[in-house]
Amino acid sequence: MYALQTRTVQYPQRTDWHEDPWLVRLWDRGATLFRRLILMNEARQKAFVQAVASCETHLQGATLEALQQALCDVRLQLRREGLQQSSLAQAFALVRMASQQTLGLRHHDVQIRGGHALVQGFLIEMNTGEGKTLTATLAAAVAALSGRQVQVVTVNDYLAQRDATEMQPLYEWLGLTTAWVLEDAGPAERRQAYQADIVYCTGKTLTFDYLKDRIALDDRVSPLKMLLDAYTGHWQQQVLLPGLQFAIVDEVDSILIDEARTPLIISSSGGSVEEETFYVSAIEFARQLQEAEHFQYSENRQLIDLTLSGRQLLEQLTADAEGLWCNRFRREEAVLQALSALHRFQRDVHYIVRDDKVLIVDEHTGRIMPDRSWEKGMQQLIEAKEHVSLTPPRITLAKISFQLFFRRFLQLSGMSGTCREIAGEISRVYNLRMIRIPPHKPSQRVQVPSQIFADAEQKWLAIETCIIECQLRGQPILVGTRSILAADTLSARLQYGGVEHQVLHARQDETEAEIIAEAGQRGRVTLATNMAGRGTDIKLQAGVAALGGLHVLITELHDNQRIDRQLIGRCARQGEPGSWQEILSLEDELVSNWLPPLNRLLRLLLRSSPENRLIGWVARAYYRSAQWMLERLHRRIRAKLLKAEFNLRRSLSFTGKME
Repeated sequence: MYALQTRTVQYPQRTDWHEDPWLVRLWDRGATLFRRLILMNEARQKAFVQAVASCETHLQGATLEALQQALCDVRLQLRREGLQQSSLAQAFALVRMASQQTLGLRHHDVQIRGGHALVQGFLIEMNTGEGKTLTATLAAAVAALSGRQVQVVTVNDYLAQRDATEMQPLYEWLGLTTAWVLEDAGPAERRQAYQADIVYCTGKTLTFDYLKDRIALDDRVSPLKMLLDAYTGHWQQQVLLPGLQFAIVDEVDSILIDEARTPLIISSSGGSVEEETFYVSAIEFARQLQEAEHFQYSENRQLIDLTLSGRQLLEQLTADAEGLWCNRFRREEAVLQALSALHRFQRDVHYIVRDDKVLIVDEHTGRIMPDRSWEKGMQQLIEAKEHVSLTPPRITLAKISFQLFFRRFLQLSGMSGTCREIAGEISRVYNLRMIRIPPHKPSQRVQVPSQIFADAEQKWLAIETCIIECQLRGQPILVGTRSILAADTLSARLQYGGVEHQVLHARQDETEAEIIAEAGQRGRVTLATNMAGRGTDIKLQAGVAALGGLHVLITELHDNQRIDRQLIGRCARQGEPGSWQEILSLEDELVSNWLPPLNRLLRLLLRSSPENRLIGWVARAYYRSAQWMLERLHRRIRAKLLKAEFNLRRSLSFTGKME
C-alpha cells in the first residue's frame, strides 16, 4: 500500500548521502525529461483539467454527508493505490469545491494544472499574482490525504503564518490538521506542530530542525535503533520532524538557489577573553593600513591582498604583541579578515546595528536575520569595527546547505514566478523539471522606457521627477532600492522636497503589514528594499486602476535578474493595469567596478550626448552584462559548494558521522 511506504519507516528520507555516478544522474535526468515531455505535456494537462471538471459536475448538488463520504473513499483510494490519475481528479474536484465553500475562492483551470504538476513532483512557473498560495493547497491537501506529511516551505515567517492561517478552514473541511512553525518557537511547540498533516515554515527553520534531529540521533539512524528509541520514549523526547516526506517550496528560486551559497550551521558558544582582545587588535591594526600602499582591494572580485609594504608595516605594528601575533601566517590572515570587515561589509547595506548588536540583512529579501552570524571570526570583527559588545566565537556542531538538505526529501516540488533563468541548474541539482503555467488573464503590465545616466546625482533627480509626476496624477508608486542606505538617501531628498512618502526596510519591519496595506492607495509613494518583493500583494484602492494602477520604479539592478522581476511583479497582478520603469546610473554598485575603462568611456559619452539612443543602448547592455557575469559567478560558487559538501560527506562516512 502506498501509505505504508512512509508510515512503516520511523524517519523517512532519502539516504543517498553521496553524489550519484554520472550514469545514474544521466538516467534520472532522462526519466524526468520523459515524464515532462510525455506524461505532463499540454494535451495531458488539459485532459486532466477536463477530468476534474467532470468529477466536479457529478458532485454538484450533493449533500454534505455525500461529499464527506466521497472524501473518505478518495482518501482510502489514495492511500491504497497512490497518486493515480483517476484518484487525483476526484480529489482535486473535492478540494476545489471545499475551497469555494470555506474560502470563497474557486481554483481556476490554470491553478488545477499547477497543482497537478506540483503533486507529480515538478517545478512550476506561474506569473506573480496568479495565486500560487491557493495552487499549493491542491498538492498539499492531496499529498496529505494519501498519507504523506507535507511541509510547505516559504521565504519568511510572515508568509508562513499568513498562508497557514488563511488556508486552515479549507484543510479542516478536508479532515486535515495544519500548523505553522516560527523561528522563535520552543522545542515542545515545534514538536507538536510538526505532527500536523500540513506544516508551513521557512526553509531555514526546517533545515535547522533537521540538523537538531541529526545531533539528537547521532549514530542512531539505523531503522532498528530508531524503532527501539520509539518504544523507549527516547524518540518522542528528542526528535522534532516526522522525516522528510513531501515538500512544496514556494519561491523555489530564492530558497533553493539564492540561499544555496550560505551553509546552515548549528554551533555552541566558545572562545575566551583573549580571543576577544585578538579581534579588537586586528581591527586596530587594519585601520592603520592604507589602500594601494599597504593592501590591494579588488571590489569586483571581492579580494584583498597585502602588499610587501603592508606586510612590513604589520610586522612593525605587532613587534611587541604576544601570542598569535608572533606567527606571521596567523597575523596576516587575521588582518586580511579585519580588512574585509572594514571595506567589504558596509553598515546599512550588509548589516544594521540595533540594541548594541550587529544584525545581518539578507541580500535577497532585505530582511533582518537575527539568528544568523558570519563565521571564521567575521562576526566578531564587524562587532569590533562598530564598537558594540562582542559575541562569543562559535564552535560548529552540525552543518548542511539547502542544496544537500532538500535532495533528501522523498518527493520535492516547487513554484515561483521567476525560475526560468535557473531551470537548468535546478534540474541538475534537484532533478526537478520546470513546467510553465499560462496566466489566467492576459497581463496588462506596461514597460516605460528605461533611463540610464552617467552620474548618480542625475539619476536621483530623474527619480524625484518621476515620483512627483506619479503623485500629481494620483498614481501610487513603489520605488525599489538595493540597500537600506539607498532608501534612506532617497527618503532624505524627498523630505527636503516636501514629498510625502513611506519607507519600508529592515529598520521598519514592525510596520511592514501597515505600509503594504497602504501602498496601493491613490498618490501613495513607498520606498522599499527587497522586503516589498516576494510574497507581497499590494491591493489597489478603488479608482486607482483607472489611473494606470501601481507604478514600480527600479533605481538599481540587483545581483540577479530574478530579484528585479519579483519587484516588477508587484504591479499589474491578476489582469490589473500597472507599469514599471528602470532609472539607473553607471555609478551604481553593480557596475562601478565592472570593466573600469569601458565604464569611464560610457560615462563620458553619456555626459556629452545624453539623448543619443545608441549610446544609451550600449550603456544598458554593459549594465546587463555585469549582472549576467555576477549570476554566472554565483552559479559556479554554488556548484563548487555542492561538490565540496559531497567530498566532506565522503570523508565523514569513515567516522560514522554524516553532518
